[in-house]
Amino acid sequence: MTIRAYNQVMEGEMVRECRVLIVEDDFYARNWMELLLRRDWRTKVTGEVNSPAELSSILEEKNGHCERIDLILMDTDIPHDPSWLTEALRSLAKHRPKTAILLTGVAPNIQITRLLAHSNFAGYVLKDEIRYSLAWAVSLAIEGHIVITPGVCDLFEKTNPFPPGTLILDGRNPVAAFSKRDSERARMAFIFSMERHEFADELGISEDYSYGVVSELFDKIGLNDVLLGNVKPEQYFGAYPTVLIHVQEAIEKIRQAEKKAREKANNKGNPTKDEKMAKVKEKESLAFHLLTLPDISQISGSGSNNR
Repeated sequence: MTIRAYNQVMEGEMVRECRVLIVEDDFYARNWMELLLRRDWRTKVTGEVNSPAELSSILEEKNGHCERIDLILMDTDIPHDPSWLTEALRSLAKHRPKTAILLTGVAPNIQITRLLAHSNFAGYVLKDEIRYSLAWAVSLAIEGHIVITPGVCDLFEKTNPFPPGTLILDGRNPVAAFSKRDSERARMAFIFSMERHEFADELGISEDYSYGVVSELFDKIGLNDVLLGNVKPEQYFGAYPTVLIHVQEAIEKIRQAEKKAREKANNKGNPTKDEKMAKVKEKESLAFHLLTLPDISQISGSGSNNR
């Protein structure tokens, strides 16, 4: 992020969401990408397409409405139509020649070499390595960074090394050292943001008991320490002011809700269910951003990676 952009965030100026168009032929992958980008404060999905014809059509439509597209998230694995990627790039060159392009794939593909020199290339991430951290890749790419994942770095290290400053994101190691059971519960509660009754049904527990389960997850992920002031949010997000300002706003909302709850309790009243859920949703959103924070390293001038 540039100094000017950093200062804009810290001075409280309006920060625009990154508007993303997903180009992906697999229905389930599109839905997964859309979910992750929708849950993040910084990103918004402006459209999804699964064919060259659809891409050309939606770009023409959005141009006609003067709609902004900041980044194209484009799949590179199209086994049944090898010309699809070429056609997609041709449509982009015609309709959106200045929009950033972030490539995704299942396995590192050396054939992508020709795309690395594309003027709008913003990065190349593998789905199993970026995992829940997709919105982090998108957000860092739109700030001007080239973003890749470890497998991509290893593949191109000898033949086409990425320039110094390239960020290597690994979403496989969550902030919290969850057990397999807690990882699945955190996925349902914080990634999917399941309604409490759905979460309880999935686990086979009562809805009342489910609140305690989620509270334990908040504690294990470290969120309660942040809310209590034992850990400053800068410890996690200090290098990412766009996220930090949202985190601080959410913390303030949660503290205000807790203050109102105490005032009601002193007056022998109880918070409404809507008030309780509003606070829980804020906490779940904070947990989402903690849970999806990837390991981030940087390619140095010598070609080595700095953690």
